[in-house]
Amino acid sequence: MRTLRAALAVSLLAVAYVVAAFALVGQQIAPRRRTRTSSDPGGLPLSEEDQPGLWAEVRQLAASAGTRAPDEIRLVPDVNAAVSEETSLLGLRTGTRRMFLGVPLLQGLSRNQLHAVLAHELGHLSTTRSRLGALVHRSRLAIAEVAAGLTNPLVKRPIRTYARLFFALTRPLAHAHEIDADRLSAKVAGAQTAATTLRTLPALDAAWRIYVEQYVEAGTHYGLRPTRFFDNFTHLMSDPARLEELARISADPPETKTSAYDSHPPLLERIERLEAMASGDDAGDGSGEDRSGNATSILRYPQQFFLALEDKIFAGSGLTPAPMAEIVTIAGARAAALSSETLLDAMRENAIEPATVRGALDLIATGNLDALLELVETESDDPAQEAETRRKVIARLLGAAIAHELVGEEKARYELSWAGPWRLVDIAGQEVDPEELAYQALGSPGYAAALRAWVHQLDARTEPQSQTAAPDEQPAPDGPDGFIGALAPVSGDGFRTLLVTHAGLMLLKPSGTDRLATGLASVTAGSPGRKLIQRALDRPAAELASSANTTFVPWDQIRSLHLQQRSSGRRSADITTATGHGWSLRWTDAAETEGRLWPAVDHYLARRFTVD
Repeated sequence: MRTLRAALAVSLLAVAYVVAAFALVGQQIAPRRRTRTSSDPGGLPLSEEDQPGLWAEVRQLAASAGTRAPDEIRLVPDVNAAVSEETSLLGLRTGTRRMFLGVPLLQGLSRNQLHAVLAHELGHLSTTRSRLGALVHRSRLAIAEVAAGLTNPLVKRPIRTYARLFFALTRPLAHAHEIDADRLSAKVAGAQTAATTLRTLPALDAAWRIYVEQYVEAGTHYGLRPTRFFDNFTHLMSDPARLEELARISADPPETKTSAYDSHPPLLERIERLEAMASGDDAGDGSGEDRSGNATSILRYPQQFFLALEDKIFAGSGLTPAPMAEIVTIAGARAAALSSETLLDAMRENAIEPATVRGALDLIATGNLDALLELVETESDDPAQEAETRRKVIARLLGAAIAHELVGEEKARYELSWAGPWRLVDIAGQEVDPEELAYQALGSPGYAAALRAWVHQLDARTEPQSQTAAPDEQPAPDGPDGFIGALAPVSGDGFRTLLVTHAGLMLLKPSGTDRLATGLASVTAGSPGRKLIQRALDRPAAELASSANTTFVPWDQIRSLHLQQRSSGRRSADITTATGHGWSLRWTDAAETEGRLWPAVDHYLARRFTVD
């Protein structure tokens, strides 16, 4: 039966070339639509020079799959990994092969799990088990692209009708090819690891959607975009409440609705097949603890490239970079203001006076609930459901109105919450939930009096000790957890090495062993600068920042950094802090650099970074 389907698929492909030629001729009499060209495939390219370890592992995976390695590897901001080819003749002729690696995927998977994903993607192009499978896979992608790009109504309908027929008849072959790719994934990473990875992917996808929709888009409405774009996603996934939510999704992954063009078998079927393979493995392949580390470890200086991709994503957007905490403070306050305006406008339009928060609370306290509840229009035939809907809507609007008033009177503020996206806290730092309080008040008029009194009593709450602490008692800023760039040797104020981290700058004075190592490097025709950088990067960033020989300066404490190109290849950097302290560093063109040093400084300091 499979042989018959294979013969039929080949026949359909032959017909497809004729149909595609007809489509191309037909397109000549219709306006052309601009599409992404091969010169702009998207993402950030990762060269072999920059990422030798990544390329070596990908080549090894390609060899295991029995296919050629990609010509390009690109970093993208998606929960996805894919291998694509520029093809012609509906997949018969292949061109540039590209691998796309999603940063959120790297952040959420282990290194072994990433191997499982990449092996599966490379398996799509493998001809080890069946040359026809790879051809059908490429042809399905090519036909889908042709069908989606048609604009001429004279050819759109017949081509898309043919495409549906082709996809329906080749679906069993495509499913078999996907199963072969899953087997390769299990062979490379272990069946249990491959199954766990399939369970993890829907949870990662859900987490990324939450991050983009609830956090990132909250800022774009106000012309803001978050700094440390990808680091924020790691924080979200580390939140205990989010971890529980993601664990539930992984334990029972939802079956997503697939299109007619999707070649994958149902997700649960794939997971069950891999778990059956794992349970039948006497050696327990992949069933032990995964000690491979996070998948970002496959990259050299991942923060540097995440930062570069972040800059590319938002280039030309016109959005102002701001910390996530600042964005949610603004977004939370604005959302409360809009809901408050909705409620008070409805009260005014219905002649409910006074149209204020306290006026609404007075109505509830005196038992005049209907005046508020009838502001909500419902279409339910169930009286109980209708009453509950009205109560929830008014509670949401009234809670937001209370919050808006508290924020405006500086009795409360919105704070970042990775379980949130934000939470409201009073001036003592205690979390408050006006919506829940309003909901309880709507169910018990006597509770409304207590709620009204609570709002008034917030005036008497004292400032928390942390807000009145002396300047020298302020909490220390977050320390660095990774390097982005380095420069050595430099001179000035005893410093010899400049390091750039996601959290700020580090200025290093050499230790006795540093002086010995650099002296030996000079004698043996080595590079003292390279030796200083190597010795610094060999130590964890947090440990280095706490060293007595290190001065760490967070980005938000830098008032200005002026970079100057002097004559004869000499350069200098003048750094001034918010407190007026400063350092002047000097070096020559012979100094060694590592990573994207100055682009990173420009990214974090923006207008505070100037160059002559």
